[in-house]
Formats: sequence, C-alpha cells, structure tokens
Amino acid sequence: MLSSDSTEVVETSIKILARHARTLDLLGLPQSAWALMNIHGGKSQRAEKLVQVISELPPGIKNRLTLENDEYAYNAAAILDVCQQAKIPMVFDAHHHICYEHLDSYDDPTVAEMLLAARETWPNPDWQLVHISNGETAFNDRKHSDLITAMPSAYHQVPWIEVEAKHKEKAIFDLHDWWMIKNN
Repeated sequence: MLSSDSTEVVETSIKILARHARTLDLLGLPQSAWALMNIHGGKSQRAEKLVQVISELPPGIKNRLTLENDEYAYNAAAILDVCQQAKIPMVFDAHHHICYEHLDSYDDPTVAEMLLAARETWPNPDWQLVHISNGETAFNDRKHSDLITAMPSAYHQVPWIEVEAKHKEKAIFDLHDWWMIKNN
C-alpha cells in the first residue's frame, strides 16, 4: 500500500519490499525489472502520492518494482500513467482490463493498445511480462478460474506470460497443447 494515507502503512510496505529485495540480492539477481517485484497501485485516487513514494524508494527496490493494473482502483490507463511518471515498468493484465472496462472479448482493440503502451515502459522490451487469467464462472468474473481457456491474440507478441490460475501447472501444460499449437 504505497499510496496509503497512513505513513505507518507506507513505511511497513517499504520494509516488506526491502525484505523481498534483500532476498533477491542474496540470490544474486540483478537490481532490474528482470528480477521484478510486482504490486498493484493500492488506494485509488492517489496516483500523485504513489508516484512520489516510488520516486523516493531505494534503488534496490525501485529498480525492480513493477505495477499492475487492476479491476478496482487503477485501470490500465491510470496505472500506465503512474508507471510513465515514476519511470517503472507496467505489467499489463488483460483479465483485469476486460473486467474493469466491461469488455466481452480479449480481442477488443484496447487490449492490444494497452499491451503495446505497457511495453514502452520496459527498459528492455524483451523483458515485458504480462498476466493472464480467466473468470471462474463467466468471462468477466473477477475470480480466477482453474485453467486458462481464452487468451488475447495480442499475447502472441509478448515474450513473458505469467499464468494466474488455480491449477497453474496444468493450465500452463494445457496452454502449450492448445494455444501454442493452434497458432503456429
């Protein structure tokens, strides 16, 4: 909660991120978006505060920090703006995007537009990471399903896709079987 009104909450959040950064340092991982720490924007209507707090973070945290759009507080355009101002990468989540915008398809033109806009925030486009999940009971259901049964066609141009599904390993295996083969 880097955008909290409470100084104590912000300080605690920074301490938690510092512990994660220290672990990544101990693992010998670079202080860059390649070894990212991804969070959501937190409290809505606090973009200015979020940018300010991020700008004051120690390099070991800031250099790894990425922000992800969500379906409640920061839609893709809002978190993109924060990422551009704070000069950190954006992790685009297509499912959060379609839920927030009430879209009926992953192939809505705004999915590809936001994906490409998010790519511009990455210091190395080959590192771009996106998230995918599907709704549990319906396309726009916010709860994550067990598997991935629908993917944005724009994701074919992304180097890294993180699967958010309850049965993650099976979802990844199934994706290889139907999505990769179907589109080759």
